[in-house]
Amino acid sequence: MAALLAASAVMAVLNCAADTLAMFYVFRWFGLHLRFVDLYTIRAATYTLAVINYHAGQLGIIGYLHRAGRVPLPRASAYILFIVGVWVALLLLFAGGSLLLGGAKAAAMTPLLAVFFLGLLVYAVLLRWPPGFLLHGPPADREDSASAPLLIRVGRRLVFRGWRIISKLWAPLMDAGLTGHARAMLVRLPHLAVLLVWHFIALRCFNVQVPVHVAVLYLPVVFAVASLPISVQGLGTSQVAAKYFFTEFAVGGEESVLAYSLSMTAISTASNIIMGLLFLGRGARLGLADMTQSAARGLDSSPAVEPGGGNVPG
Repeated sequence: MAALLAASAVMAVLNCAADTLAMFYVFRWFGLHLRFVDLYTIRAATYTLAVINYHAGQLGIIGYLHRAGRVPLPRASAYILFIVGVWVALLLLFAGGSLLLGGAKAAAMTPLLAVFFLGLLVYAVLLRWPPGFLLHGPPADREDSASAPLLIRVGRRLVFRGWRIISKLWAPLMDAGLTGHARAMLVRLPHLAVLLVWHFIALRCFNVQVPVHVAVLYLPVVFAVASLPISVQGLGTSQVAAKYFFTEFAVGGEESVLAYSLSMTAISTASNIIMGLLFLGRGARLGLADMTQSAARGLDSSPAVEPGGGNVPG
C-alpha cells in the first residue's frame, strides 16, 4: 500500500499535467492563447471544487475562459462540453477494442458499443453535412401571437430557446470539424495513458494479475462507468464494473478487486482534495472564486445564446 501511495503522489501530478495539456492545445486551436502555468493552476484548484460539486469545478474553468480569454460564457461552455465529449468518446473507442478479445464479457458490451458507434457515425455525418437549423438557429425576430393559448406560447418559447442554445453549442463543434475532433483525441491520449498506468500499478499492488492488453481495453470501460452522473465519485458503479472485468484475474478473488477499486476511489478523491488545496491560494489570486460565481450568474441569466455572436478569432 505504501508503494501505491508513493506512486499515486507522482501520478496525481502527471494526471493534472496531462489533463491540462490536452485542454491547453484544444483552447489554442480555438484561438485562445492562454498560459499553461495559469491553466494548470486553475485546473488543479478546480479539483477541490469538483469533489464538493462537479458543476462548480466546470464553472471555474468556464469562468477562467471568460475572464482570461474574453470568451462569451455560452461559447466557453461549449468548449468544455466539447472536451468532455471527446474524453467519453475516446474511452468508448478503446472499449470498442475489447471486442477483439472475444468472450462473454466483450459480447455483453456489444449492444452498448453498437449504439455508440452508430451515434458516432450520425454525429460525423452531421458535422460533415450540417442541417440548416443547426447552422443558422431560429429566426431572431419571431414573435408569438398574443391570441395564441398560453400553453402554446410557453411551449414555443421553450422550443425556440432550446433551439438557440443547441445552435450556439453546435458552433464550436463545426469550427473544430472532423479533423479537430481527431486532434483533440490525440492530445487526450497522454491523459488516458497516465490513468491506465496508475490503475495498472494499483491492480498489481492488490495482486490482480490482469494482462496489459486486457487492462488497456477494459479499464476505459471502468473509467466511463465511473464518470456517469449517477453516483458520487463513481462510488458503487466503478466497483461493479471492476469486479465484472477483473475478478477472474485476481489471486484473492473479488475481494482483491473490490479492495483495489475502493482504494483507488479513496486515493483519487484524496489526491483531488490535496491538489486543489495546494493550488487554491494561487487560483484565488487569479480570481477563481469570482470566475466561478460570475460564470454561474451569467449562465443562469444571460440571454447570450443568440446565434452569431462572440466568435473567437482563429
